[in-house]
Amino acid sequence: MKLFTKYSRVNGTAAIVVLLLGGLCYYFIIRYVLIHQLDNTLKVEEAEILDHVHTQGTLPAPSHYRDQQVAFTPSEKWVARRFLDARLYSAEGGRRRPFRELVFPVEVGGRYYETSVAKSEEDTKELLGLIVLITLGVIGLLLLIVLLINRFLLRKIWRPFYHTLGALKQFNLSSKPLTTGGHTAIDEFRDLDEAAGQMTAKILKDYEILKDFADNASHEMQTPLAIINSKLDLLIQNRSLDERQTRMLQDMYDAVGRLRQLNQSLLLLTKIENNQFSQWDHLSLGTLLDRKLIQFDELVVSRGLRVIRETAEQTVTMNSYLADILLNNLLSNAIRHNREGGAIEIFLGGGRLVIANNGPAFPFDPSTVFDRFVKNSHSGGTGLGLAIARQICDNYGFRLSYRQEEDRHTVTIDFKPAV
Repeated sequence: MKLFTKYSRVNGTAAIVVLLLGGLCYYFIIRYVLIHQLDNTLKVEEAEILDHVHTQGTLPAPSHYRDQQVAFTPSEKWVARRFLDARLYSAEGGRRRPFRELVFPVEVGGRYYETSVAKSEEDTKELLGLIVLITLGVIGLLLLIVLLINRFLLRKIWRPFYHTLGALKQFNLSSKPLTTGGHTAIDEFRDLDEAAGQMTAKILKDYEILKDFADNASHEMQTPLAIINSKLDLLIQNRSLDERQTRMLQDMYDAVGRLRQLNQSLLLLTKIENNQFSQWDHLSLGTLLDRKLIQFDELVVSRGLRVIRETAEQTVTMNSYLADILLNNLLSNAIRHNREGGAIEIFLGGGRLVIANNGPAFPFDPSTVFDRFVKNSHSGGTGLGLAIARQICDNYGFRLSYRQEEDRHTVTIDFKPAV
């Protein structure tokens, strides 16, 4: 859930709760004020009745109007003065209606009377209902204004943040320095832009240092390796060497060759990780596969392998040099780890490339087959071939997977990203 949505929900919920509680309190306060005003009117009627009794010495005539009723009931004792909410019968309409009633005692000629003065609450309730409707309307209008403010004003306020976030998502080591959200009056967003700019600048600087180191190290290693290799060539050609010395020189010669290959593979991995192969081409994978099989034909024949192919037209967009290395590593692994007289099955089409070969099960965990320097001790490789293949696939968003079933090894590339 986005922060904007989360904030809108929390803010909207809080506003609804506060406004409803405020509206409820407002309702009871207004009701109290109106009832208090009605009680004051009843007190005025009480004062007029008591004044009439005091001056005339008699009770005034009872009255029954639409909104007011006055009644006198003989009583044997002095009744307590009190306010009541009552439902009294009204001749107009022929039904009971809500009244606010004041009951107080009156003494006339030595006799006690219970006096009841009642005022209709219908007008008060109608006024209270109108006030409630107006209040609900105001609450709804306020909520609508709050929602509109959250939707438009806050979205505009958060625009620099999303601009910076998008720039961070698109940032890569081969691109230009990070372009942040630009000018903003919000201190937190300015701090975020400054921190993001400093972080990416340091990353770019470290990347350049690492790239230069890898290039320089590779270049510097090539010279001593070439010298060692040439000296070994001269020593091997020396006729005065016995068989033991020749075997030792040959082992050294092979070790230097593997060291050279390892150096080239590590340099290639570093370049792939640093996105130094920026050129992309539309390549026919079937054509590249045909060329690679021709290159490996002698090796396939020498080991008595059968190649079973089922290929269709498949176009990919990637660097041609990396595509050549990807196919080279997958096919060389299928040949190297195959058994004598085994088969290589190749399927290409539908956005997939599947290469399967026969061979004994690996002595290590199959889930680590794409890790660096994981290899069969008898394979003679550097342990970087499949690691390079995985790095190339990751670089272009392809999904590389491996499956082992008894004496069958299957490597699959899905060129279409999984949905």
